[in-house]
Amino acid sequence: MAVVGGGPQHRITFAGLAAVIRLGYQRAAELGAWRMEGGYLTAEIRTVDAFRITQTPLVLEITYADGEPTRRPLADVTVTGGRLTARIVPKS
Repeated sequence: MAVVGGGPQHRITFAGLAAVIRLGYQRAAELGAWRMEGGYLTAEIRTVDAFRITQTPLVLEITYADGEPTRRPLADVTVTGGRLTARIVPKS
C-alpha cells in the first residue's frame, strides 16, 4: 500500500500479484499483477471467460494466506490487449 500525492488530496494505492474476478461463484477472469488506485483497477489478464466478463454483477476477489478474502464490486469492466480496467464500486 502507498499514499500517492501531496497537499490536501491523497490517493491510496494497493497492488498485488494475483486476484480473481467472479460472477457469482464462477470465475470470469484470473488476474496476474494488479493495481487499485483512485477508484480504478488495472490488471494483467491470465485467463478470461469472454461471456462472463461482460455480465453483472462482477466482484474482484483478493485472497490472502490467512483470513477472509477481500471482495470489491466492479463496474465498467474493459478488456483490451491482455489488460483489464474497471471502476471499483463503493460497498453499500
